Amino acid sequence: MGGTLNAAHRLALRAGPWRWVIAVGAVIAVLGVMGILRFAYKDELRLFNLDGERNVPTTFTALVWLVISVLALLVGRASEGRPAIAWKVLTALTLVLVADELAELHEHLQFHAGIDWQILYAPIGVVAVVLWFVLARYLRQLGVGFPPFVGAAACVCVAEVFEALEINSHGDPRRGFRVMVVSEELLEMTAGLLLGLSLLLALRALTSRTAPAAA
Repeated sequence: MGGTLNAAHRLALRAGPWRWVIAVGAVIAVLGVMGILRFAYKDELRLFNLDGERNVPTTFTALVWLVISVLALLVGRASEGRPAIAWKVLTALTLVLVADELAELHEHLQFHAGIDWQILYAPIGVVAVVLWFVLARYLRQLGVGFPPFVGAAACVCVAEVFEALEINSHGDPRRGFRVMVVSEELLEMTAGLLLGLSLLLALRALTSRTAPAAA
């Protein structure tokens, strides 16, 4: 396990934060264009439905969050004390997001429980908020990764607002539904991009600080 994580650490440092931004940003842009075109070519581009499940956008989003979970674990290994534990908790939360994207967990829970998934996920949301403040404080003290970390949270908050506004109380799409759906999904992907950037910056800074001691 240690050898695998060491290899992942080296790969993350070699890839670097800006290659991550360019690569993930380019895919997000392509998925955004394809998602918009799908409204005109529903059958031909059904695998690019931004509001769908088990398709290209959801697979990509799950992959991004899987990478983030590994990065959070690597940053935790390079940290000390309570922050190390907090990063491991973030790893666990992001793995839940991966499972949710791939297995539609919140949809199944909502269907079987008869309760809105937002209510069912409220405890996880509380943990996520507390964790965000803890890690944001750590990144601010570290001196790197704080701005994109805040940007990721802002993207998630705006995306949640769009999701709440998309459907009315009768379950029907509101006016501007398509714009809100596209915006919501792209904001969620952008949140992953920014969070990954934050983690890569933190990992590089922590590695450079410990390298002289290791030598």
